Amino acid sequence: MSGQGSSPDDEIRSSNMRGGESMRESSSRNGSNRDNNNNNAASAASISIRGQHQHHLPPPMNHQHHHNMMHHSMMNSNNNNNNNIGDNSGSAGISSSSMRMQQQQGLTSTGSGTSSQDAAVMMLNGNNNNSNSAPVAAAAIGGGAHFNSNNFHHHHHHPNSSNYYSSSAGAPSSQASASEMSSYMNNIMNNNNNNHFSNNNNNNNTHYSQYSSITYPGELTVYSWGRGEDGQLGIGDTSDQDEPTYVDALRGVGVKQIACGSGHTVVLTGEGEVYTWGRGDDGRLGHGDNGWKYVPRLTHSLTGQIITHVTCGSYHTAAVSSNGDLYTWGGGMYGKLGHGNESGHSTPRRVEALVGLSVIDIACGSRHTAVVTNKGCLYTWGDKENGVAGHGDTEGHQYTPKLLERLSGKKVVQLSACGFHTGCLTDQGECFTWGEGKFGRLGHGAERNCHSPRLIESLLGKRPKQIACGGFHSAVVTEDGKMYTFGGGEHGQLGHGDKVNKVKPTLVQALDGIVLQQITCGWSHSVALTTNGEVFTWGNGDHGKLGHGNGKKVSTPQLVERLVGHLVVHVASYNEHTAALVEPQSIADGGSRRHAPGTMVPVSAGYLHDMKEMVNDEEYSDVTFIVEGQPIYALRAVLAKRCEHFAAMFRSGMRESEAGVQIPIPTVSRAVFLLILEYLYTDSVKIDLDHAVELYIASDLYQISSLRDMCCVIVRRSIGAENATYLLQGAHEAHCHGAHEAHCHVIKEIAMEYIVANFDVISKGEGIKAVSHGLLLEILSLRPC
Repeated sequence: MSGQGSSPDDEIRSSNMRGGESMRESSSRNGSNRDNNNNNAASAASISIRGQHQHHLPPPMNHQHHHNMMHHSMMNSNNNNNNNIGDNSGSAGISSSSMRMQQQQGLTSTGSGTSSQDAAVMMLNGNNNNSNSAPVAAAAIGGGAHFNSNNFHHHHHHPNSSNYYSSSAGAPSSQASASEMSSYMNNIMNNNNNNHFSNNNNNNNTHYSQYSSITYPGELTVYSWGRGEDGQLGIGDTSDQDEPTYVDALRGVGVKQIACGSGHTVVLTGEGEVYTWGRGDDGRLGHGDNGWKYVPRLTHSLTGQIITHVTCGSYHTAAVSSNGDLYTWGGGMYGKLGHGNESGHSTPRRVEALVGLSVIDIACGSRHTAVVTNKGCLYTWGDKENGVAGHGDTEGHQYTPKLLERLSGKKVVQLSACGFHTGCLTDQGECFTWGEGKFGRLGHGAERNCHSPRLIESLLGKRPKQIACGGFHSAVVTEDGKMYTFGGGEHGQLGHGDKVNKVKPTLVQALDGIVLQQITCGWSHSVALTTNGEVFTWGNGDHGKLGHGNGKKVSTPQLVERLVGHLVVHVASYNEHTAALVEPQSIADGGSRRHAPGTMVPVSAGYLHDMKEMVNDEEYSDVTFIVEGQPIYALRAVLAKRCEHFAAMFRSGMRESEAGVQIPIPTVSRAVFLLILEYLYTDSVKIDLDHAVELYIASDLYQISSLRDMCCVIVRRSIGAENATYLLQGAHEAHCHGAHEAHCHVIKEIAMEYIVANFDVISKGEGIKAVSHGLLLEILSLRPC
């Protein structure tokens, strides 16, 4: 097979692009553009030294975080970050960040002899929305239902029913990371009788919108690697990097989103400011000139606007403001900026045709642009050739945004574009693609172009949650964390162990058993992020864009070793370079400072083993729980640091806060309570389907939302005809025995949906006998007529 270039330039040359765009992209760098930016490269020398970036570990950031303040407080507080920009160098200057946070109030004391038994019933009947108000924390101590795992042991084992998970990056989490634990374990061992706990709130509520605008707590650091010829890595020069390299110039800038273009990069800060760097011709950086920038530089022309989303294509960039206005800049060929002509702009300009609509998501290709409004409507504009714009015709260009009629009756919830095709998802779990179909990148079973959106029928029922478009291929991640790829495979970018094109979505078997949360596709490589914050890459490795320390091609997903031990929350790629957002980790100073990754030794396997051994260890324990009539021993400091539920319990002033008191746990089985403790101690736990339902209910009750979400993933991945009815009946019985409806609804919904869709098979099996008469009537009522 041939014809799949490794960059936009290759396809541009083969496609005979009009309007001189290929000449712009391949023009010499020895002109005025480079001359205008020599001062940028020189001034950046103090920040980065050519060829040494992969070894550069950033020193501590200057933050004023009090160690008693946790992530959720940060999310609910006002950021007051002042970014001082060094205009002489064009780089992002070091800034201090002052977070104004409110501590969550604990339970009011009702006397040292007062029990929380009576309070628990009231709490269970109150709002159960995973808020961090301390009164909810005592809900599982006394009263409520007894969710015994015996109710769920009828589940037949499934080949994938046992999986191993660590704390999920990007999923809501109500506990501190395991790495934080090592910072004060010595104090625990020396002061295990100390019953004083500060008012900690340990929630890290990272929220992923159904759209692609992503918000993260605190300040994320940026790593980049791959091709650096245009300065797109932001490290101060034009060298390639074959491993993830810390972007030192963004130190002190609270980044929350990143996007990669053909030769440039853009980030969005928590204050709504935009930084760009890399190749500047066509004005794509938005600084009012066509110069290259080798380090991140603030886009001053957007000052005064609060930006909520940024992205970029091959030659242009776009941003959405807080009021829903769209701004575009860069090369205007094919009308892709949406201003009614083909003129380029070197500073951001509002797209007037969309004024009055509220844009919430945007995707840029090489010749076109697409946006989604808050009502789920999709507008596109730019090149019409080969159906790129998606309006059904192929002649000329669409110079202003136009509603995509084919999807006018749908609500679009996610969008992606790259090169010359586009993909989107609807709220009904449908996946549509259109544009150039060469190599099978549209997934319709052929290589034909598609002039308007067409449903990928083979993905029906797979529950896709994200589609990512690359230069010659596409990828889809499903709700249960699986990945399907299709399109050009010449460079191994599909991940199937070969170099064969796939014209229909094909499951990536090499990642079976690994739960994915995000995928991004470059021109000839792919990058996947797991729920554990690990990064896998594969495909064309030239320029080092896979991050494996070399330029080799690989045709199956390989772990990026350089990022092991760091909590990656988002990845981005477009052409020949890749980037990652990494959550800083607290170090052994009580968490008063947050340091950039690389300044600490990652948590070792030995440490995790030792922590697991401490679960239910009587020797060093200072609190005892009675579960199913048997004692379970634990450390107060670990539980309070990792879970707000326990923190509120121990500071409540109630009987359970007293030293030496045995605390009854009537609502959870012994096996599941031990799993909860193991997760709180180690940040990881083995979950099998037999315990997934009860563990889901218990983790929701204890406000450990990341563990709850992992249980939900296990159920989705493991459900089958042999166990769906038992799962349904188990969730229903838990509710009947007193569990809050919200605890059981999700599991019941998953099981019910599967049974309704596969009723013809399930109704003939033994499992249907486990379903109560009322549930059977409900199933029949949901079946299509």
